[in-house]
Amino acid sequence: MRNDSTLRLGRPHRSPTDGWLGTLERPGYRAGNVVAKLDDLPEVDPHHLYFDLLLLDARGRTQDNHSGPCLALTRQQSIDERSRFVRVVAELVRHSASDARGLTAIGRVLTLLRERGVALDRLIAAAQLLDEVCSERAVTESLNHLLELSLGEEEAQRTMCDVVAVLARNSGFGAFDPLPAAPGSTGADLERRVEGINNSGLSVQVSYLVRTVGKARARHYLREVTDFEMVPKPDMFGI
Repeated sequence: MRNDSTLRLGRPHRSPTDGWLGTLERPGYRAGNVVAKLDDLPEVDPHHLYFDLLLLDARGRTQDNHSGPCLALTRQQSIDERSRFVRVVAELVRHSASDARGLTAIGRVLTLLRERGVALDRLIAAAQLLDEVCSERAVTESLNHLLELSLGEEEAQRTMCDVVAVLARNSGFGAFDPLPAAPGSTGADLERRVEGINNSGLSVQVSYLVRTVGKARARHYLREVTDFEMVPKPDMFGI
């Protein structure tokens, strides 16, 4: 499938709390229960901006945070570059922060982004690290969200129909079979199970893929079969 913006038929469901914070010079963005924001603290680092990522609880209070000089952004960085950074980081880790574990598990990823920036190759590397340390559910939610961003919900589900069918035929439903086959099952049984997954919505399709190929491989697999990078990029958000 071609990576063509004309295929984007809709936008994913957003949390009502999502949105911009701060000022133009010191922007922040909230995505779900995380907030990425920049500050200018020359007494801490005279050459670079300062980065905070906050994990919020259900009442909107700070539960955990990751902070430090943002070596990827100098104090001379443009307003647009600052906005792109906080939006992309917030979207990347939207589903990765855990109420139980806080930001500890993803600290290495946040340090990588803070120090090396959000160029495409670094986003892909950061996403791979996230998938290794996050739960299967978090990976599924992230991929589901990115497919909706890239294609719109309806087109994403249609695209995943082919992905599920091919994967099921190649794997024989090995790792995950939501409808276990009876002894002596036929090709018609496999088609019935594929149809059951594909008629259950995008989240079920993505969950099947993640559980079949493994959470650490799922993003790479989707990148190969859909021709989308499967990471948040500024052009997805018009910035």
